[in-house]
Amino acid sequence: MQEKVIRKNPLFELYVEDHHVIVTNDDYVKDNCIINMNTISSLELIRSLSFFNKIIEVSIGLWMQSKSDVLRIHLKNGFKDIVLTNCDIKKTELIIYEINHLLLKQENITKPI
Repeated sequence: MQEKVIRKNPLFELYVEDHHVIVTNDDYVKDNCIINMNTISSLELIRSLSFFNKIIEVSIGLWMQSKSDVLRIHLKNGFKDIVLTNCDIKKTELIIYEINHLLLKQENITKPI
């Protein structure tokens, strides 16, 4: 798996270890969790503003407090949202892709065609 640090100060990590997805956020302790991969359906990145909206916002001079992107962990019995304030979204996208790939492999192993 690639780099797990998606923000350095305060520290925010997202990674897989020993068949568990681990989230560590030093800024907001309630985000910290260890989730067994058997209970996860998928991970999703929910973007706050599109590139087009950001261009309009800048060009007409509006200054709004920037919204944060959200990591949504789809569980078998619900979901958990984690706010990604000032995180490296490119790294986050790559980690989410890798975790979803692991989840698909796991599903194919446990439920063959």
